[in-house]
Amino acid sequence: MTEQNIKDLKTIVGEGECFSDKAHLSAYCYDATKERKYPECVVFPHNEEEVSRVLKYCNEHLIPIIPRGAGSGFTGGALAVQGGVILALEKHMNQILEIDMENMVARVQPGVVNMQLQKAVEAVGLFYPPDPASEHYSTLGGNVSENAGGMRAAKYGITKDFVMALRAVLPCLL
Repeated sequence: MTEQNIKDLKTIVGEGECFSDKAHLSAYCYDATKERKYPECVVFPHNEEEVSRVLKYCNEHLIPIIPRGAGSGFTGGALAVQGGVILALEKHMNQILEIDMENMVARVQPGVVNMQLQKAVEAVGLFYPPDPASEHYSTLGGNVSENAGGMRAAKYGITKDFVMALRAVLPCLL
C-alpha cells in the first residue's frame, strides 16, 4: 500500500477515520488466537455507502480488505494475513436499528455487541439465545461470520439458526 492509497482512503472515510500509525496497526493486528498479522491501514467507516466505496477502492487497487468487529474470534478471521486494510465496524456501525415485536425480529448493524442485543430484546420480553463466551464484547457481525455458539447452543442452536437475512455491501459502481 502506498501513501497515496492511504490519502485516498482518508478522502472516503474522513481524515480522522483512517490510520496507518503504529498504535492502530498494533491494536488491530491480532485476535483471540494471539497471532499477529499487521495490516497496513485501519479504516472506520460511518455507513454502508463508505463501506461500499472502500471496497470498490481496494478492489480496484488489489488491496486486501478484512472486515473486523471486536477481534474476539479464535479462527483468525479478523487477521490481516496478507496485509491490507482492516475495515473496523465497531466504532460507527454499532446500532440496533429496530426490534420488531410483532415479528420477533431485530435489525442490527455489524458492530453491535452480542450482550447489547441480548439486553435490548430481554427488556421487551424477547430472547436472543446465542451466547458465545465473548458475548460481553464480541460483535454480531463477527458472530455471524464465525457462526458463534455458546453454552445455550445445544438447546437453541448457533448464530446461523437466528439469522433471517443479511444485507450485503458490495463495491459501488459509481
